[in-house]
Amino acid sequence: FSMISIAGLSWIVWGHHMFQSGMSPALGTSFMMSTMVIAVPSAIKTFNWLGTLWRGNIRFTTPMLFAIGFVSMFVIGGLSGIYMASTPVDIFIHDTYFIVGHIHYVVFGGSLLGAFAAIYYWYPKMFGRMMNETLGKIHFALTFTFFNGTFFPMHIIGVGGHMRRIYNPTQYDFLKPLQHWNVFMTVSALLLGASQLIFLANFVWSMFAGVRASRNPWQANTLEWEAPTPPPHGNFPGPLPTVYRGPYEYSSPLVSEDFLPQARRLESHVAAAAH
Repeated sequence: FSMISIAGLSWIVWGHHMFQSGMSPALGTSFMMSTMVIAVPSAIKTFNWLGTLWRGNIRFTTPMLFAIGFVSMFVIGGLSGIYMASTPVDIFIHDTYFIVGHIHYVVFGGSLLGAFAAIYYWYPKMFGRMMNETLGKIHFALTFTFFNGTFFPMHIIGVGGHMRRIYNPTQYDFLKPLQHWNVFMTVSALLLGASQLIFLANFVWSMFAGVRASRNPWQANTLEWEAPTPPPHGNFPGPLPTVYRGPYEYSSPLVSEDFLPQARRLESHVAAAAH
């Protein structure tokens, strides 16, 4: 329901980009309220993600590290967005680097870290080989570090009044005390870009020389791991698998393992004993 709420409210929050356009104060107030309200289902989604991890047997594989990084960066981006929802605050920080930092925490920290998690996770399903785990963790550590080094200081200089889309900030006296942050962010951004070369090298190298993936390398429950790796045309070469349970049956008392795939059939007496 929180996803439905976010999708519905997203139709009536776009005016928060236009608080300085001269719109009616009443209209601006309505956009301000709707933007604040959309933070509620967004927070519910965050607790949904955290609740999924709560008391779980978490293994810090590369996909999990990127997934946790996604949640934490999305939270920072969401919290900075609440400031901008307030019309008086937004009028001050509009068109400053605070806005740039916020959107990159949501788009880069949220979307791209999630995309990296998905690539590392489903790479063995796509190519039948595992990406190198050590290189993956190095890629995560460098990306996470230099990402924050690039975009977090933008909130600081944005509150200081540093405009975005500026050719030479040193021509303004009030921005000169903030110039060291610009240098720091530039170096961090260059290192962030260079860190992605590790990912590209790992991606290409693993395609030919990576360890061959097992049928279910992540011990997952979902149906895609019932198909051969990599999957043939039509995914399942024989009959379609029979689904006996939901996709999140972890720590089930019916089995000794920590996972219980959807298509695994249990003996009838074992299932009956559970009830």
